Amino acid sequence: MADPRPILYGVSDYSEIRKANAWFVDRTAKIRDLEKVRYAIFLRPRRFGKSLLCAILEAYYDVRYTDRFEELFSGTDIGANPTGERGKYLILRFDFSAVSKDVSNVQEDFDYKASLQCDTFANKYREELGEKLVGEILSAPDCGKKLAHIIAGLKGTKSKLYVIIDEYDNFTNTILAESGLDAYGRLCHGEGFFKQFFAELKAATSGIDAALPRLFITGVSPVTMDDVTSGFNIGTNISLDPVFADLTGFRHDDLGAIAKYYGNACGFDAAKAEVVCLEWFDNYRFGAFDAPPMANTTLVLNFFDKIVRAGTWPDNYIDANLRTDYAKIRHLVTLGHRLDASERRLNGNFGILEKLVSGGSLSEPLIDSFQAKFLSNKENFTSLLYWLGITTIIGKRHGRPVFGLPNETLKKLAADMIPAAYFDVHKIDERVFAINDALYDFAFEGGDWRGFVGILCEIVRENFRVRDSIDGEKTVQSTIVALLVAAAGPYFINHEGESGGGFYDIALKPRLLDWPDIAHAALIELKYLKPGDPAPTPDALAAIKAEATRQLDQYSADSALAAEWRRPSVALHRLVLVFKGGDCLLAEEV
Repeated sequence: MADPRPILYGVSDYSEIRKANAWFVDRTAKIRDLEKVRYAIFLRPRRFGKSLLCAILEAYYDVRYTDRFEELFSGTDIGANPTGERGKYLILRFDFSAVSKDVSNVQEDFDYKASLQCDTFANKYREELGEKLVGEILSAPDCGKKLAHIIAGLKGTKSKLYVIIDEYDNFTNTILAESGLDAYGRLCHGEGFFKQFFAELKAATSGIDAALPRLFITGVSPVTMDDVTSGFNIGTNISLDPVFADLTGFRHDDLGAIAKYYGNACGFDAAKAEVVCLEWFDNYRFGAFDAPPMANTTLVLNFFDKIVRAGTWPDNYIDANLRTDYAKIRHLVTLGHRLDASERRLNGNFGILEKLVSGGSLSEPLIDSFQAKFLSNKENFTSLLYWLGITTIIGKRHGRPVFGLPNETLKKLAADMIPAAYFDVHKIDERVFAINDALYDFAFEGGDWRGFVGILCEIVRENFRVRDSIDGEKTVQSTIVALLVAAAGPYFINHEGESGGGFYDIALKPRLLDWPDIAHAALIELKYLKPGDPAPTPDALAAIKAEATRQLDQYSADSALAAEWRRPSVALHRLVLVFKGGDCLLAEEV
């Protein structure tokens, strides 16, 4: 077979992708649906193909690309049947992803970069704008005045403006997470420069022969848009519209196609690759539980790019860039993270994150518009996790969506925030790496579980002392599960999974797809006594152990579990842990 089509991982230049005949999934049919919305706001998690979508819209609508239409759109759906608005607009495109996140110079940097994009627009369209208007734009002292000249100069003319804003909230989200609500408020409230920028755009959409008949904005969360535009009143948020549920991302048929193509071209197991994509990158649902499950575009391409370039199976499925993105928001689960260590504490949002990582779910209304100052409200924070792509819709309960973690990548990234938050507040540190080492020793070096269990019990005891112990059993379970997930290793960490007609507490499920020679797995049954209860007698402790053993007998007898975990070649260790408050009274294999 000839060399396979290249994978341009991380490239959002549509022209370059088409020129290279790189892997590309055609969603251009959706352009017809987008034309029914004049001012659209489209929100998706990071690295979900939004920038490429903006580049496609620019190439399709720009008057300067009409002579390249066949080159750019041949073989696509919209290329075969274009709309009447093709090639009719002057495109003014802003990309705010590179704006400084430093609050001391964010305004200056925003003005510089937005001004540069206005100047680029003026030079590009000299013929359409005329030298007088071009001169006014170039000589204007800041981006607001440049934008005002563009809008005033085009009003009432045949030339119309299509504004595309990519990653509108990239820098504001980082400032909110890392610099706090006060710094964010100065940016987005009052007469701040960012709010004034959107005010200019809003003015351009009104009146007879308005200069701005079309606007497309991408971002991650509705928080900044609500703060700077008083509730989305410059456009329509199409993010939850079922018509656009698959506007970006890969559907299941896309995953099958890419796995089959590169499997055949490069000689690897296509079925295995598709399973990895489904487990690690898939299952995002946008708008409703019955929406088509979508996979993260960039994560999928990163995975196949590693295989194609290296010629070997990748050791790590998680894109380092995505890990960096999510590391930025861990401060949302602590209060006073910029204060001295003695003043820091975990907030209520931390409990939400813990619940998710330990296998729980959340049932709250999905809020599509709220201000940052109300982020501490549980339903708003739950919705923010959805918009950020940390959770997705996994069901429906009493008319409300049920949110959970979508895949193994997000389980790992969310779990990483737990020890990071522990470290911010009370310095639980490199022992997470020690748990990882101990899990590998357990899996491959004789099944000695005492190493990782000992570290877990030590951290539970320390964590319990600084946590609200009213719901102590939850604290113990969520701490153990979160640390096991964060430590990774050769296991999927399942919590409260169904087996043998019951629900086990914790399972170390072997990742046999990646480690076919793994030799050991574990089921853990946790029992809990309240700190204020009398110390159990030896007979009482034996009775607790006997009950836990009976439950483990029930779970481990399940034939489905035996088949999936490839027993008996994979030895199953059945562990009983009994805690009184944060203290482990018993840790035994039965």
